Amino acid sequence: MRLLLLLILIGVGAYFTVPTREAHETAARAFLEARTEEQTAGVEAQLPGMSLDGVVDFLTGMVAGQGRYETYYVASKFTADLPGSAFIECYGAFTFVRCSEAGSDAASGV
Repeated sequence: MRLLLLLILIGVGAYFTVPTREAHETAARAFLEARTEEQTAGVEAQLPGMSLDGVVDFLTGMVAGQGRYETYYVASKFTADLPGSAFIECYGAFTFVRCSEAGSDAASGV
C-alpha cells in the first residue's frame, strides 16, 4: 500500500513539473551552442570573416519556433531538425531537460 501511495505521489509530482516547450527550446539552444563551440574552436582562426557568434546565432535561430513538442503527461519530448539527416532530441521530466544529437551524421561523428 505504501509503495502504491509513493508511486501516485511521484506521478502527481511529475505531472505538475513537466517541462514546457520553451524549456526544451532553451535546452536545445544551449546544447547547440556548446556543440558549435567545440566544433569551431580552430575554424575561427582560419576564417577571419566568420565569427563564432555568427555561427552560433545561425544554428540557434534555426531551432527557434521549429521542432515538435510532445507531452506524455509525466514527461515530454522535443525534436528539432538540423541540416542533413541529423536532429536533436530533448527529453524532460521533473523540470529537467536533457538533449542529445541523433541521426546518421551524429552516429558517424561528422
